[in-house]
Amino acid sequence: MIFYFSGTGNSLHVAEVLRQDETERIVDIAKVQEKRRYGFPIRKGEAVGLVCPVYYSGIPKIMLGFIRHVKLKGDYEYIYLVLTHGGGPGGAAYMTWRELRKRGYQLDAAFDVKMPSNYVFIGKDADPEEEDRRIREAEPVIRKIKESVLSRETTPMTFSLGSKVSAWSMYPLCERYMPVKKFYTDDRCIGCGVCASRCPEKCIEMIDGVPVWTKNRCIRCMSCVRCNAIQYGNVIKNRRRYRYHNI
Repeated sequence: MIFYFSGTGNSLHVAEVLRQDETERIVDIAKVQEKRRYGFPIRKGEAVGLVCPVYYSGIPKIMLGFIRHVKLKGDYEYIYLVLTHGGGPGGAAYMTWRELRKRGYQLDAAFDVKMPSNYVFIGKDADPEEEDRRIREAEPVIRKIKESVLSRETTPMTFSLGSKVSAWSMYPLCERYMPVKKFYTDDRCIGCGVCASRCPEKCIEMIDGVPVWTKNRCIRCMSCVRCNAIQYGNVIKNRRRYRYHNI
């Protein structure tokens, strides 16, 4: 069973490639959070995968909440983590290992895959050719991870002081609320409501046919800003938005 969270498609793609066969279940934890049902029966000998992006050198708040509530029922034999990132895994593996250990679960292996960055709030516009190159280079890495999972390969759970410090120094920026008052839609918005349905934290409400950001719990997953009609002050005007090309 693979549990994943994905804002713009990178981690979803990885989860789909990691799927061993059509019978293996892939679970979107954003939907788990919405339903508040955290118990999952695991078949004997089944591997349990966690796949998510790296946010602020840690795991997304939604994945952190999932780990703190999930109940794995059954005789599973292997838990692994796959992190997608645009710059580095930071302290995300350490954070996952630590939170799982608190719940009595053992993280057996941690892997990471470099993918195109989706964070449009900083940096320069992504080059489509660079994005394609990163995706091409990621494919053999993902396949190698799939082989490692199949053979139940374990990785050392040793973490540098730097990774621990990066997780617990930068991550509070993600843990605290992120203001949403600068979000708005321009005249290209057609009021379809897709952004509201996508938002994993339900920050967006449709009011009089227009999306309005009403709750200060945005995790900057970039799911809503896949739409060019959504702006954030003047920060992302005319900036190219990233989404994995199969999404």
